[in-house]
Formats: sequence, structure tokens, C-alpha cells
Amino acid sequence: MRVITIHRLRVWALIGWCLCIMTGCVHQLQAIPAPESLKGSVVFGQIHVWQAEPSGRIFLPELASFEFIRQEGGARYRVEVEADTSWFAIPLEPGEYQVTRLIMREGEFRASAEVPLRFESPTQGLAYIGKWSIQVEAPNFRRELVVKVETAPTEALVELRLRYPRINLKQVVTRLAEPTIVRARLYEMTPYPRFRWFNRHNPT
Repeated sequence: MRVITIHRLRVWALIGWCLCIMTGCVHQLQAIPAPESLKGSVVFGQIHVWQAEPSGRIFLPELASFEFIRQEGGARYRVEVEADTSWFAIPLEPGEYQVTRLIMREGEFRASAEVPLRFESPTQGLAYIGKWSIQVEAPNFRRELVVKVETAPTEALVELRLRYPRINLKQVVTRLAEPTIVRARLYEMTPYPRFRWFNRHNPT
């Protein structure tokens, strides 16, 4: 039986720390956190994914997650959504943030797009950053998506009140993410699903 020495543990800890610095640690966040987690400054909004054209795939697209960074310091965050229609409320430190990419999912298929949306977390209270309507093209070799930032605060406020009845809605401000329209290329991610699921693009 091998004995792991303190020296080896320190070496592995140092390697892990270096990898974390090089790749950038990502803070995992829930789209709808527990009530006790919703403290301080909060940004909230909605997600709606839709596809206008028919697809050869069994599953319709949905947003698996989105990632963003804090402009000051470069801290990275990932919000898990896993839905085509949802809303989110994220407690964040005050400051400016920028979305770096969206991860889309269609069953076992995944694809990513760089979508540079900018938004701001208030010094206190809640900021509504809009309804992100994500239109996804049918699978093709130059597939794209379009994100439109719309305003539908009433829907979001109703969800917020139902989920967090103690929250003070008098502190809500509207600060829509910018730009309000973004078009981006959608790149499929590996590994691809097993052959019985495999239909990367329409045959046309």
C-alpha cells in the first residue's frame, strides 16, 4: 500500500491551484436560488428559446447554461438553466458584467455561441435586465442564433413575488442588458452523441 506523504499532497495542491489560476475558477450559480441565498444586490430576468424552422432532430433547443464575467477582477460565473422557458434571479456584487457565451442543448447535442451582452448589478436592491428571447436556426453548417433583449417586467415580478414573498419590490429598477440585439454563430460541441442519435445537420 502506497503512503501519500505530506510533500506529495502539497505538490498536488499546488498543481491544482495553478490549474485553477490558469483556467479561471468558475462560480456555479443556480438560476432560481433558495430564498435564503437571495441577499444583497440581485439581477433578474427571463429566458425564452424558440426555433422558427423545422429541424431533423427529435428535441427542440433549450438553454443549458450561460456564462459571464465581472468586468472588474475577471471573476467567472456559470448559471445552469436547462430549459427553453425560464426566469432567473442571481445575487451578485455591485458592478458591471458581460455575458461570454450561451450553451444550447438539443437532447444529447450541445452547441455554444459567444454573445457579448453587458449588464449591471445595482449597489442595492434588484435590477431587471430583460427578457432574453433566443431564436435558434435549424441545424446547418453555418448555424446562428439571435438574442433580442425585450422588456416584460410584469411576468418576472409575478414569478419573483411567488418564489420570494418577503422580497421588497419597491427596490426594483430596470436596467436592460445591452446591446438589445445580438447575432452570433453557433458552434457544435464535442463529444457528439452515439450514432443512433447522430444527425448533426439537415440533409438539405
